Amino acid sequence: MNHFFRKLNFNKYEITYFIILIFLLIISFFILIPTDSSPIGVGSPLLGIGDRIFYINETAKGYGYEEYSGNFLYPFVLKFVSLITSLFGQDQYSKLWNLIVILITSTFSIISLRFLKISSGLLFNKKVSDISCLLYIVNPYTYFYSLSGGITNYIIVGVSTILFLFCNAYKNGYRITESNNTIDIFFSSLICIYLSFLRPPGSIFAYVILIFFLKGSFKNIFHNKKNLLIKVINLGLLIFALIIVSYNFISVWDYMNSNIDIFSSETGNFFGYQRELLRDKLRLDNLDTFENIKSFFYYVLWKITEFVAGLSDIRDTHSAYTSDNLLPFFLRTFNGIFILFPLNIFSLLGLITSIKFILKYDIGILILASFFAIMPSIIGVAFSRFLIMFYPTFLIFSAKSINTFIEGIKINNE
Repeated sequence: MNHFFRKLNFNKYEITYFIILIFLLIISFFILIPTDSSPIGVGSPLLGIGDRIFYINETAKGYGYEEYSGNFLYPFVLKFVSLITSLFGQDQYSKLWNLIVILITSTFSIISLRFLKISSGLLFNKKVSDISCLLYIVNPYTYFYSLSGGITNYIIVGVSTILFLFCNAYKNGYRITESNNTIDIFFSSLICIYLSFLRPPGSIFAYVILIFFLKGSFKNIFHNKKNLLIKVINLGLLIFALIIVSYNFISVWDYMNSNIDIFSSETGNFFGYQRELLRDKLRLDNLDTFENIKSFFYYVLWKITEFVAGLSDIRDTHSAYTSDNLLPFFLRTFNGIFILFPLNIFSLLGLITSIKFILKYDIGILILASFFAIMPSIIGVAFSRFLIMFYPTFLIFSAKSINTFIEGIKINNE
C-alpha cells in the first residue's frame, strides 16, 4: 500500500485523508451520521444529499418543481445512478445507490485535494502546499460533503481544476488568459461549461473567467497577426463556451428569481433580532430624507454582517430546533466558530498581504470570479457551503498567511 501511494506521489496529508475517508465510509454502513434533515452515509435510508426533493422526484423532468427547475447535470447523474442500481433490483433508497453517489463525491474530494496540493506548490512553495492540504482535511465539511453525495463537491472539483490550470500557467511564466495555447483555452472553456451545468453560481464564476479570456483573445488578435488561424480558433472556442454558459444561466432564470424572493424574505433571527421586524423598521418609505439615509445605512450594516457571519456558519438556524438530535446543531456552530471563522480570517489576511501579487497575475481573476459567484448570498442569509464551493483559491492564501505567521514566530525566536 505504501508503495502504491509513493508511486502516485501522495504526500502524508493525502494519505491521511484517504484513510480517514475510507474509515468513515465503512463506518457509515452501520452508523447513521445525523444532519438537520435526513442522515448521510451509505447506511442512510434516505441519503441527505441536500434539497433532495428538488434534485430527484416524480415530476415530468424528474427534478425541479412544476414551476421551475435547476441545472440538469447533477440530477442527470442521480438518474444515471438510479438506472445502474435498477439493474441490480435496487432503488434510490438502497445502500448500493448511496454507495455509488458517495463514491463519486468522495473521488471528487480526493481529486480536489490533489489539485489543491499541486496548485499551492506551483503558486508558492511546499510549506504552503502542506498547510493547504492540512486545512482541507481538518475541515469537517470536507467529509460531510463527501459522505452526503451532494452537489458541493461537484463544483469544488471544477474550481480546483481551473485553479490548477491557472497556477500551472503562472509557474511556466505566462498569463493563461492571454495565452495562444489552444489546450489551455479548451480545458478552461470545458470546465466553465461544466460548472454552468451545475448551479447558477457556477455560471457566474464561468462568466468572469470567460470574459477575461475573451479580453486576452481579442488583444492577441488585434496586436499580433501571427498564427491568426489558431487565434481565431481559440476565440471561437471561447465564444462557444460563453454561449453554452449563457444558455444554462438563462434556462434557470425562474429558479433564480424564486430563490431571490426566498432569500430576500428570509425568516428567523439575526443574532436574536427577528429579520421580519428588521425589514419592517428599515423600510425606505419615510418622508424624512435623513431617516431614509439612516435606515439604508443600518440595512447595509445588517446585510454585510450577516453575509460575512454566514460564510463562517455563525448564523441563525431555521430547522435544527425541530430535530431531536442536537449533534448536528452543535457541530455546525462549533465548526463555524473554531474552524471556518479562523480560516476565513487567515484567508482575508493572505489576500490583503498578497494584493500586489494578486493584481499582477491571473490568480486575481479566480478570486474575483469566486467573489462574484457568492455575492448573491448577500441578498438573504449566506451559508458556508456557498463559500466552500469556491474556496480552493482562498485556502491557498489562508495557508500562505499561516505560513508567514509561523515563519515570523521562528525569526523572532532565533
